[in-house]
Amino acid sequence: MLKNSIMKLKILFVCLLFSGLLNAQPIVLQGEINGLNKGKITISDFYGNENKIVDSIFPNEKGSFNYAFPDDFRTGMYRMRFGDKQFMDIIFNHENIIFKTELNALIDSLVFQESIENQLYFDYLNRRNLMEYKLELLGPVIAYYPQDDSFYNVSKQKFIFLNEEFETFVEELISNNSKTYVSRIVKMDHTPSPPLNLSQMEGMMYMRDHFFDQMNFADTTLLYSNIISGKVMQYLSFYQNNRMSKDQLEIEFIKAVNKIMDVTSVNPLVYEYVLDYLIGGFESYGFERVITYIADNINLDETCVNSERKAELEKKVESLKKFAVGKKVPDFATTDLNGNKIILSEIKSQYTVLVFWATWCPHCTNLIPELSKIYFPESSDKLEIVAIALDESKNDLESFLDEGNYPWVNVCDFKKWQGEIVQQFDIYATPTMLLLFNDQTILAKPMTFSELKNELYERNILH
Repeated sequence: MLKNSIMKLKILFVCLLFSGLLNAQPIVLQGEINGLNKGKITISDFYGNENKIVDSIFPNEKGSFNYAFPDDFRTGMYRMRFGDKQFMDIIFNHENIIFKTELNALIDSLVFQESIENQLYFDYLNRRNLMEYKLELLGPVIAYYPQDDSFYNVSKQKFIFLNEEFETFVEELISNNSKTYVSRIVKMDHTPSPPLNLSQMEGMMYMRDHFFDQMNFADTTLLYSNIISGKVMQYLSFYQNNRMSKDQLEIEFIKAVNKIMDVTSVNPLVYEYVLDYLIGGFESYGFERVITYIADNINLDETCVNSERKAELEKKVESLKKFAVGKKVPDFATTDLNGNKIILSEIKSQYTVLVFWATWCPHCTNLIPELSKIYFPESSDKLEIVAIALDESKNDLESFLDEGNYPWVNVCDFKKWQGEIVQQFDIYATPTMLLLFNDQTILAKPMTFSELKNELYERNILH
């Protein structure tokens, strides 16, 4: 009898196990996009503003598809891209996502049959955008309309009502859906409004002081969306003025960066990402002073996260310090394409422009012909150019050089990014230019030909 009981328990256990397996349904992304007509949909994840394709979907001729999320999909924001220009960002938090929409009106015609997260998210976006549009129309009326007119008071009360109504909506969304991912996104995205009685300048100063009040930079799950990078960019806009010179902008941006570094320091991963993001952005615009400030004030020693990103950021910061304006570059010896031995320290020119470029780089092939307009061999004692190519193909490089007049020093070891000088100077983007004095001190790091010309004019190298 005991054996029979044990056998029955075993059979019951097996039945329950198989029943559970059979009832376990995959989490799906199901869509119907009218007008898509096959093609391919790519799904990319987010790490800040960085996107990486993680999968692809192939809809049928009616634009319908049914995609099962892999088990290792993490909570976060994902981008569905349709072709080169159209995309839609969705939130995944381990629930089915079922929707319908029109390809030529992705957001306006979007309807979710399933997915609380995305219903809340797109409802928030729609309400926020409509509220901002209305306030943008009312703002000038309140600022410039005569205050003794009754229409002014009507407009002011409407402005206040719209703000209060939206505040209530946001508070209820966050409170009633506290366990959702979208509530974290909304709390991070929603920023305070300056009091109505402040002037435009006072309102700007208020936003500088209070923009980050409700934001939680300790929440690393927000890195798997574009919300953090978006808010950082929005905060920088409070310090930007189109009437400012580049020098003035750099001074203002340093103030912004100082605040950003402070509020993001609560979490090592967020801190590392944000500073890497800022360095990359300011580098692309040639804001050398801001980059130097970040490099001099960044604090990675106290972070306990030994991540690959941290190691890369440490290397980048060290390079920024090493090759900052005012520092001396290391000497090097090489052979140019004509077989002549070249030693940087033995170049007799008063000024030298180092250019790292490649024939496979479109910006480079536009820059090199421009440089020929300011280079004169008879004046090489005043200005020399040393062009270091990152090519692998000798034929490609020689063909390009033969098509123009480039009589300066041309160097290439055909090792691309692994070249000795490229590695020595920590080059990771082309084109890169360094303007050097004859003692190898970096005077400037111009990003464009126009910036280089301005630097040369200021030093009376060009007339």
